[in-house]
Amino acid sequence: MITAFTIYIRALGIYALITLPSLMLPYIYILSLGYAFVFGWFAWLVFSLLSLAVVNSTRIHQNRILLLSIAVPVSVAFAFQMIETFDAFENVWNSGGFLSFPLAATIAGWISLAISEKKFQVSQEEELIIETKQEVYENE
Repeated sequence: MITAFTIYIRALGIYALITLPSLMLPYIYILSLGYAFVFGWFAWLVFSLLSLAVVNSTRIHQNRILLLSIAVPVSVAFAFQMIETFDAFENVWNSGGFLSFPLAATIAGWISLAISEKKFQVSQEEELIIETKQEVYENE
């Protein structure tokens, strides 16, 4: 099964590519990447916890992907709030154009999740095969 950590690392790379146009102001680009790297760990932690809950609670692949897709903006919002909590930036939710950076992070997370979707489906099929084999052995 693909881990939340792999999704997070891939999303960081996609975020760096999505925000590349902000390189016209190098300070802003470097600052946004720094924030993504430092505070992104909060998003990874929240997404990992939500991912564990989703994967263990539902067996239907479409429900898993839907719930994980909802977990992405929740995780990004939590990480973005941590920027304000740790006094790195005041009033992050009223920062105007800078709100495009969490939007870019959410889109990067969704793209990374979509890339991993096939692997989630394969892991679900493997779990079903293992459960079926266990039931066969228990019935014998």
